[in-house]
Amino acid sequence: MQGKFFIKTFGCQMNVADTERMSALLSDAGMDLASGAEDADLILINGCSVREKAVHKAVSELGRYQEFKDEDSLDVNFLPKGPIIGLGGCVGQLDKGEIFTRAPYLDFVFGTDVIDELPEIVESVRRGARHSVHVEFDRSKKYSTETKVFGTKAQAYVNIMKGCDKYCTYCIVPYTRGKEKSRLIDEVLDDCAKLVAKGVREITLLGQNVNSFGKGNSNLAKRAPLSLHNVIGKVGPNEGEENFPQLLRAMDADPRLTNLKRIRFTSSHPLDFSDELVDCYAPPEHGGVAKLCKHLHLPVQSGSNRILQKMGRHHKIEDYISQMDRLKALSPEIGLSTDMIVGFPTETEEDFQESIRLLDRIQFDSIYAFAYSPRPGTRAEKLPDDVSIEEKNRRLNFLLEYEVSLAAKLYAQRVGKVMEVLVEGPAKNQPKNFTELRWTGHTTCNRIVNFSAGTKRDLKGQFVDVLIESATGLSLSGTAQIDEDFADRIPYSNPCSMGELRT
Repeated sequence: MQGKFFIKTFGCQMNVADTERMSALLSDAGMDLASGAEDADLILINGCSVREKAVHKAVSELGRYQEFKDEDSLDVNFLPKGPIIGLGGCVGQLDKGEIFTRAPYLDFVFGTDVIDELPEIVESVRRGARHSVHVEFDRSKKYSTETKVFGTKAQAYVNIMKGCDKYCTYCIVPYTRGKEKSRLIDEVLDDCAKLVAKGVREITLLGQNVNSFGKGNSNLAKRAPLSLHNVIGKVGPNEGEENFPQLLRAMDADPRLTNLKRIRFTSSHPLDFSDELVDCYAPPEHGGVAKLCKHLHLPVQSGSNRILQKMGRHHKIEDYISQMDRLKALSPEIGLSTDMIVGFPTETEEDFQESIRLLDRIQFDSIYAFAYSPRPGTRAEKLPDDVSIEEKNRRLNFLLEYEVSLAAKLYAQRVGKVMEVLVEGPAKNQPKNFTELRWTGHTTCNRIVNFSAGTKRDLKGQFVDVLIESATGLSLSGTAQIDEDFADRIPYSNPCSMGELRT
């Protein structure tokens, strides 16, 4: 299959991982990555539907590509000339082809469970299929897959489960990703071993709710812990089933993963955030998982128990705080982040202030906050959306600004310390008329670090010690501590990348 492809991605890490898979599949089928949409023979939009704004972004992006289609000129299959255009991800799963009436130039729609069929779908369009829809769910009870990485990378996303059984009243995910089902631990270990053999040094385990991983899979290997306990709630795997702490400990102990340096995971739900998972964050000498990053993203959504009940979250703030206190006692250096929604139906100013007080109490490093928007088909859609847009925006802006002020104080405590950074590439903002690249990456506790290195070597994918010299509420800045022996092992950076950054 010849030609070039371009993929525009919106949404969470799961969507990013799906795009990585699409790219690898299309590359294996013979296609090359295009430099931009204007050079592509195939354009794909991998969209997110979690919030109304995200859907609008995907649809707006689709509108930009109409100009690439020549509706007045037909090819041999009597289709408009120009690139094939497809809409996928959660947006495609939810839309099911209704968008064709607004975007007749769109060729096909595909959902979250048919990504592996993408090359065949594209080929069917090339043969003349028009306005085809591919949104079938995988109805099997088992989940098996193999991670595909596009190109050579030090970091990789590994899907360990898919779907969600929580059905929070505001959330569309169970309707776009289906019910929970998990891969077997042995399969995940084999998958990770192949990635590490190819040079991957940091793996992020993905799922809509990784804390409930293993539910329904028998623990035939008798891995520990055999059962899970949680003061917040208990909805995850039962005794006798595989579970998430088992997977983390198995990855830490597998000799094939010796060269794996970091394990991350997202996303989590408080109801399944077990004591046994907290124990994984302890220092290795006290029984913790050595490779596990000192970072946790645990969405709380609101600081008000009343609003949490309306959201169908089924956890209480006091229990959430108790578990975070236990976690920080075991791992004082841990970086914490969360999701929050403002303006949920009936949220009062006092409910909102409870969210502010929660920020003060927990001291998150960062938050992902959003103004509530009703999603079609969810239970919350039936609730009165009684907080005005103006008030939602006021609360959102205040929450974000308040969190940045708190984070600035936390980040300032890092100045003068040396932190290990996995370099992800050149920093977005380079000094004017620079002769040396500034780089960016994340620490084990997930803090963003921008730094200079005093070398023209290509640092992407390397672990580098950085002396932190300044901080804001969003990132850290410093200078890499690189000796000559380390630098000599790294190739020089491509001068073209500097020119591209200047333009």
